Amino acid sequence: MRLMFLISRALFLSLTALWSLAASGLAKDSPVSMRLTWLPGHVYQHETLTETTTGLTAIGKPEDQKMKVKQETEIRVSAEQGGEKLARVTFLSMKGEVMLEGQKQVFDSKDMTLASPMIRASVGQSVGKSFVLAYDAEDHFKEVRETTSMTASKDGVPDLEAIANAEGVADLYRRSLEMGLPKMAVKVGSRWTSQETVKFPSAGTVKIDLRGKLDAIVDYDGRRHGKITFEGQMKRAEELAGSRGVTIGEGSKMFGQILFDLERGTVTMGAFRADIKLEIQGKSIPVRQQVTTRLASLVKE
Repeated sequence: MRLMFLISRALFLSLTALWSLAASGLAKDSPVSMRLTWLPGHVYQHETLTETTTGLTAIGKPEDQKMKVKQETEIRVSAEQGGEKLARVTFLSMKGEVMLEGQKQVFDSKDMTLASPMIRASVGQSVGKSFVLAYDAEDHFKEVRETTSMTASKDGVPDLEAIANAEGVADLYRRSLEMGLPKMAVKVGSRWTSQETVKFPSAGTVKIDLRGKLDAIVDYDGRRHGKITFEGQMKRAEELAGSRGVTIGEGSKMFGQILFDLERGTVTMGAFRADIKLEIQGKSIPVRQQVTTRLASLVKE
């Protein structure tokens, strides 16, 4: 049961962000290059609700495991010399509920005194942790920096595995923000595909074939937005077949849509669902994850 909770938690961290397939600067009738744009001197705050159902009844358990988590994330952007942009990502808070062994456990990172030791340990691995994504002046990604807070150990000396895992989580978060973007200029009605290779902390390297479409230009919250829909297939890298205890099986898929603020160059609202066939020690377990994210605020410091 502890393993399933940790796997669900890892999937939450790994997949939550796939809703943010971003675009910017779109004109309705002419092709335009689409790119996520960071605004230096601004702070982005996101609220993400993730609901995960792990089908334990498929392997003979009496009931499925369900988990609901609401997370608040902050991205603080600064400008450096030469036009470089630094986006510091911080996981601010987390609260929710999970069914463990037939008992509903409620938790809130602001007061974890009543949470079980397992939940305290899991939440503690994320809340308050941060890392930096470095971009050039044209918003091209350069590298992950400052993952120290994610590698803290009891003796204060992070090991090489912890450093690698922290950098992997940070890079996965960054890759999820950019995944599915068209490689060329597009207009309303345009379709595109992308192939990504992503390393998930829990399930190893996964290949994702994603298909996206710019459906329309719509008004939302008083601003013009591009509406993007997407769907995709996930499969493990061939070299991992049979070599890991936990992998993503064939037939795993995802789909959803986002609303992208054309003026501010950011995602305002996103909805995403993944139907995953998780293979654990030769057993197939269905996992359904639904993620809804909204931009709670975007303010200038």
